[in-house]
Amino acid sequence: MSTHNFNYTYEYVGVKTMPRSREDNTQIVREVCVAVTAVDQADSTKTLTENMYSPLEGVYSYRHDGLPDNFIPIDTLTNAKVIEWYQNTVETADLDGYFTWQIYGVAENDDIE
Repeated sequence: MSTHNFNYTYEYVGVKTMPRSREDNTQIVREVCVAVTAVDQADSTKTLTENMYSPLEGVYSYRHDGLPDNFIPIDTLTNAKVIEWYQNTVETADLDGYFTWQIYGVAENDDIE
């Protein structure tokens, strides 16, 4: 069989933060969590929602390199921005493979050996 294609919706769940340093308590987002709902494009009765986690790259460098000009303070961070960060770290093809496996099992997914 083959990997299925899904339509996705995303919902903010949360973030994990860390302080910039012992002296600077500025909170830096290091990981995001988003509820991802997958609906099979071929059979809309096949659906699954799971909390998915994704670490953000480069955030540990803020400790010694300083905060970038586009840094977003935690108190002004929006749900939409967290979802955008998640979507920038995960490929749709990877999600398709994962949700095919979760809904239909490993035998359905050509991408899993």
